[in-house]
Amino acid sequence: MITINQNDIENSKKRNIILTILLSIFLIADFYTLKTILDSNPNNDLIDLSEKLNYFYVIFTILDLLFTFFLFKWKKWAFWGTFTISILTFLLNLYVGVEIITSLFGLAGVILLYALLQLRSKNVSGWKNLE
Repeated sequence: MITINQNDIENSKKRNIILTILLSIFLIADFYTLKTILDSNPNNDLIDLSEKLNYFYVIFTILDLLFTFFLFKWKKWAFWGTFTISILTFLLNLYVGVEIITSLFGLAGVILLYALLQLRSKNVSGWKNLE
């Protein structure tokens, strides 16, 4: 027989619905990006892999997908990984000549993620739930 302790239910981590939606959007965007790159139709590619520098974008996308998955599992290191990938992508965008304003939009996702982690559910912020 399985028994459930009431304290376990009360101590379970609750995620804010808006945070869940944002993390889901991150996952969908990363999967879509990888799908278009890896499919057999080069006309669908979001990133031109004929330039070696664009492999960094692919690696960053794979890492971002991994970090987002672990954010669903409440891992604080995954937030810092996402933050690092965002900074590296920002710097890479500047290096390849993307305008600074456009490059700053890439940082908006991690800033929004941090803000949503500050929201409270059952009087506990998402940031406090990260392990």
